[in-house]
Amino acid sequence: MILIHILIVSLSLLKKLDNLITHILLFTITFFSGGLFLFINLKQERSLKILLSFSGAFLFGLTILHFLPDLFLDYEPVFGLVILIGFSIQLILEFLTQGIDHGHYHKGKDDKIKLPALIGLFLHALFEATPLASGHVHHGEAHFHEYFITGLILHKLPVAIVFGSMLNHYIGRSAKSFIIIGLFALMAPLGLLLSDQIPFLQDFHHYFMALVIGIFLYISTTILFEVNENHQFNTVKFVSILMGFGIAGAFSFL
Repeated sequence: MILIHILIVSLSLLKKLDNLITHILLFTITFFSGGLFLFINLKQERSLKILLSFSGAFLFGLTILHFLPDLFLDYEPVFGLVILIGFSIQLILEFLTQGIDHGHYHKGKDDKIKLPALIGLFLHALFEATPLASGHVHHGEAHFHEYFITGLILHKLPVAIVFGSMLNHYIGRSAKSFIIIGLFALMAPLGLLLSDQIPFLQDFHHYFMALVIGIFLYISTTILFEVNENHQFNTVKFVSILMGFGIAGAFSFL
């Protein structure tokens, strides 16, 4: 929870980030979080679920309170359909990744990571950073990029932890594991770079934003359902969810 508070407090510093530092930040947080858990066995799943519940609620709150209103400020009827397409794309990726892309996986009997899981995880990471491109104009939210990168970091942190733990389980602390984590950490900066440099992606950035909103809606609601999968009330998780909603709402007054 201390790490969560540090990330939130650092929001004021994120306002000064340029694109280069954003690239570096996305890479380093993902790489070092995943790399660290090559050396740490993930036994405290309860702590991870608390982090997941907070990040899921925070991401859902940002999507409802900030990303959707910003998108629909320049309303086009097709946006709703594109959101559903993004939701459906994430549903397909879910079958490939088996839940890694929202911080969840089961240690199976197989002795290796399946290639479709890596492909799905990498595609998910590539898509989700595209709205951060500096050329994308967001009229409705003066602090859109700060909100988005904060939500993205809080989403990627548990994903990187689970991915590093999975690599530790299947491959071990080898150069191959670090290479895979490095490639995964590069996906978000690569998606940001492509979105920032390719004119086609610039011209249709609202549609990519709608796709990512659909992905975020799937990810966040899946997390919130999974953390209470035994249907028992958990006070700590409930408070962490309320904190996520509350901080996302508080951003409206910044």
